[in-house]
Parts: sequence; structure tokens; C-alpha cells
Amino acid sequence: MNFFTKYKRLNTLIFCIISGLLLGFSYPPFKTWFFIYPGLMLLLYLVLNAVRLRQAFGRAYLTMFIFNEVSLYWISGWHSDDTFLKIGGVATVFVHSLFMLIPLLIIYGVAKYKKSLAIALFPLIWVGYEYFDNVWQFSFPWLELGNTETYNLTRIQTAELFGVHGLSFLICVITAILYFTYSNIYHRSWKTRSLKSIISLVIIFGLILFPNFYGNYRLNSVDNTKYFDVSSRSKTVNTAIIQSNTDPFKKWKGDHDKLLDTYIDGLHDGLKFNPDMLVLHETSTPYYFLDDVNLLKSKRFFDLADSSDKYIMMGIPYRYYYNDTDKIPSDHRTSEPSKRKFDVFNAAILIEPHKHYKEFKIHKKVKLVPFSERIPYQEKVPFLKKWFTWGVGISGWQMGNDKTIFTLKDSVKGIDTKFAGLICFESVFSEFVSEFAKNGAEYFIIVTNDGWWGNTSGPEQHNQYAVLRAIENRKWIVRCAQTGVSCFIDPIGNIHDRIEYWQQGVADRNITANTEITIYTEYGDLTGKLGMITIILSFLGAVTFYFYKKSAIHKERKQ
Repeated sequence: MNFFTKYKRLNTLIFCIISGLLLGFSYPPFKTWFFIYPGLMLLLYLVLNAVRLRQAFGRAYLTMFIFNEVSLYWISGWHSDDTFLKIGGVATVFVHSLFMLIPLLIIYGVAKYKKSLAIALFPLIWVGYEYFDNVWQFSFPWLELGNTETYNLTRIQTAELFGVHGLSFLICVITAILYFTYSNIYHRSWKTRSLKSIISLVIIFGLILFPNFYGNYRLNSVDNTKYFDVSSRSKTVNTAIIQSNTDPFKKWKGDHDKLLDTYIDGLHDGLKFNPDMLVLHETSTPYYFLDDVNLLKSKRFFDLADSSDKYIMMGIPYRYYYNDTDKIPSDHRTSEPSKRKFDVFNAAILIEPHKHYKEFKIHKKVKLVPFSERIPYQEKVPFLKKWFTWGVGISGWQMGNDKTIFTLKDSVKGIDTKFAGLICFESVFSEFVSEFAKNGAEYFIIVTNDGWWGNTSGPEQHNQYAVLRAIENRKWIVRCAQTGVSCFIDPIGNIHDRIEYWQQGVADRNITANTEITIYTEYGDLTGKLGMITIILSFLGAVTFYFYKKSAIHKERKQ
């Protein structure tokens, strides 16, 4: 396949660059999702045809690095002056590219036994890695292959069956068949018009078109009006989102009173719509919201809820002092001079009217961004957390361990609706989000702050990924971001009342709560779990074959 030059190494380098670019430009905000197929085919070629492990490693890492840099260039917040953010972002690209070699090197190992088997197992091995990247503390499932299709509402309706990893699996299956067919024709094992070639092409077209057929059926032949029916007030929730558009870097160093004035003014603007609930973004206040010393400032929100008789959902920094009966993590903090044990959490709180603040429900963020919010596995090596400190805000959050379900009570209608309050990065985790729906959440509220990244691809990618969460669980999503993008997403995946990045505004909409449980919500990530089993067995098989082959060579030399 020396299409470009007669020099093999230069040819390989060109393929690595092209593959990385194609993969990177497959993701939002680009709508060239179909680049994923040639990008993956080239990647397979580079790995499967490597002669040695170090060659496979080098090819795969260069490709993954280019892929990550194109997709995640924004993660270092280059527009900011925060050194830690820049270093952390660069480290994320280097380290995440390294982790993405796990499935590729396993595929290489299987290929040393039998190349066709490696191609056949590629879909499950890749999806197995994607699932694994949801469960460990280094988790950063931002570049799951299924995320490339979020602009194709018809094609992604299958997410209610198989989730985002089902989409990734289908992409990999199509790629594997394409690669296998092309490889056989190129090496003249098959003729272009042979029965095998024709059957393969028919299968490929069938798989490509299957999501379209299902999506058209789901959107046009199934009654979806229930998701939009507001005639019955019993399950209708009027929600107002307030996009304050406050600079996240200046927020932590600015005048608290002026900042709170901005929030309160925004909330008053939201009250004009007479909503059931008002929503503010992640870590709205630059102080520990429920600390005694800050209660006078926080009381402004309590008083607004009481005087308007409205609920307020907002993100807050939260400091929790442990009781003697609590299970205290080894990486806890200790206050001076009292020696009280405590931790700080990125949290979301539901302020209920006419209720004491100590009774408010709180969700403590479970999924934290590696390094940016917490050092992975710092409970094993607590001293590490002292080495990483943000230049702004609060660093070193502790992980929450609950999946809080909030309740919105309506005394007039006499009906309660239940919802999940997801915080920023948590909305990227498909099965994690579906567990809230399984536990009774009838809609989702996402509070986030994507302002760290500036007007780049980051906020748009994050917003688009939420579309999949809506479809996977057939739930409305209310998304409130500090600087954008804020919007409502319906259970079909349509985006409504979008407030663009770096704009101040209020949006209000009636959403319909529902108790529907999709196949994906009920059974979880079956594709990912099957992939995890495959990746373990493939790894063990590849290692066993390596040592068997090494032993056989050693015996040959002795003879």
C-alpha cells in the first residue's frame, strides 16, 4: 500500500497522520462523521501489518496522539493564564493517547496468532476498552466512537436499545468488514465481482442503512407525542435556565456581592415565566455554600425561593465535616487547629421553599475529571494531591458515592416529579446516567461550567454528547452552562431554546416528566460488558500464544 512514496517509513508516517486527522475531524463540531471509517481502516492497517510490538506501539501512539490533539486541542484552555490548566491539558492528551493503545496492542497480539481473528474481534475489543474507560478513575470517555454521530438524529435512535457503545460497535463492525473485503480484493484473494465480495458489500450497506431504517420507524411510526404532551399538568414541569455568562477565571477572584447580584437578577428574570424551578450552573458560588461563615450570602437564594415559592437547582462548592459514624476516606482533609476531618465536593443542591437549609438534598459529584478535579487513586497515595493545585477555584475535590434523586413537589397539583442532577463531566458516562433513570429519575438536569475552555470545540462537544443521554433513556434534559451552551433536549434528541456560548440569557420551557424505561436503561451496557470479557480473553490468549511461540523457538534452537 505504498500509495505516496517508495520509502516505507515515510509512507507509514503519512498514513499515521492521515488516520489521526480523519479520526479527529469525525467529532463535533465537525459534521464529517463518515471520516471515522477510513480513519479506522488505516489504523487497522498500521497495527495489523506491524512486524514488531514496538513498531505497532509507535504507529498506534502517533496516530492516537494526532487524533487526540485534533479532538481535544481545547482542553488546555489556551486563552487563560492558568499554568496548571495548560500543563494538565497537555498531559491529558499525552496520557489519554497512551491509554487508547490498550485495545490496539491487544489486537496486534491476536493478529500474531491469526490476522483474520484479530479483524473479527476488533469491534468487541474496542468497545470493551470504551466500557473499561467508564469505570476506572482515569476515566475520560470523551472520544467514544458513537459520539461522532450525534448530529444524525435518525441514525442514533438505536441508542435506546444499545447505548453509545452499541453505536461504537456498529461503526467497528462496518470498518472491520470494509477492511477485510478491501484487503482480500487488494491482495487478489477475492475478485472484485466474486460472490464473496458482493455478499460483503451487501452486508456493509445493510449495516450502514440499518440505523436509518430503525430511526425512521422510531420517529415516524411510533407515537412520540407523549414526550411533548403538556395538556396534563400532572407531569409537566416548567423550568427556567439562567445562563449568567460570568467569566470562570474572574469569578473566583472577583467581588462576591456583585457576582451574587448577577445571579439574583438572572433568577428574577426567570421568575417572569412563572416556572416551577429555576436552574443555575455548576459551582455557581465561589465559596462553600453551606459553611456557617457564608450563610448570610447564601441566604439571598433561600429568601428568593421562599418569597417566590419556587425551587432553585444550582451547583455549589460543598464542605462536609465527617461524623464519627461516617466511613472516612484515607485521603480526607483535616482542619487546623480543630483537627476535624472533612472533604470538599463539587455538588448540586435543590433549594426548596419554606424548608431549613440543613434539610436540602445534595448530590456530590461522582465522576471527576482526572487530574483537573482529582488525582486518580489518590486514596492510595494521599500525598500526591498536594502536588496538584489549580490557579483558580477549588482543587482536589473528593468523589461522591451517591446517586441522589431529587423530588420536585407541587402542592397545587398534588404530584411529585423526580429528577437527577448531573454535574458537568458526569453527563458523558452513559451507563452511569442510565442508573439514575432506573432508580426513578423522570428527567435530567445538567449543571456545568464549560467556560474554562473558551469558545472552542469543547463546549459544543459536551453539549452534543448530552443528546445521546436523552435518547438512551428517553428523558428530557435541562442543561444549564455558566457561559454556554445552555438548552433543553427532548427525548428524541432535538435541541430547543439554545443559548449560544458567551451570551447572557434566560430560557424557559415546559418539559414532560416520564417514567419510561428503555431497553438500554433496563439492561445497561450489554455490548460494553461483552466487549470487556472479550478484551480479557483476547489479552490472555495473546500472552499465552506469545510465550508458547517463544518456547517453541527456544526448543528449535536447542535442537
